[in-house]
Amino acid sequence: MRRSYRRLYLAALGSIALLALSGCFLLPNREPTAAFAVTYGVDPEDPLVVLLDASPSTDPDDDEIVSYLWAFTGDETGPEIIAPLVHSAVRPTPTLLVRYPTEGTYGVQLLVRDERGASSEPITAIVVVPNIPVEPMP
Repeated sequence: MRRSYRRLYLAALGSIALLALSGCFLLPNREPTAAFAVTYGVDPEDPLVVLLDASPSTDPDDDEIVSYLWAFTGDETGPEIIAPLVHSAVRPTPTLLVRYPTEGTYGVQLLVRDERGASSEPITAIVVVPNIPVEPMP
């Protein structure tokens, strides 16, 4: 009789370990939510430089967000990614410093992916460069 309880206990323990390692089907991986802010005036000598910051992005499962996919529209040449220097718009970090080629209105789209592979819905914002405040006329 004792032996059957021990087998049952070991089987239950193995099932719990398997669920912990593979994820529970009752609690599927939910998709993260992409969010970002645009900061203007980061380079006082170049008003075409902006900082894109996706650190407000969240994951409802508290999974780590491991990649940030930025897409740029509005000009065929697109912005130059300044720092960190890369040639891809897929980033492992939430911030991206960019310099737009000319004054104008540009679209920026962001999609984030969590550590378990779920992707957010893409979000889009408009960036107007340069974004210089205008004083009211007297």
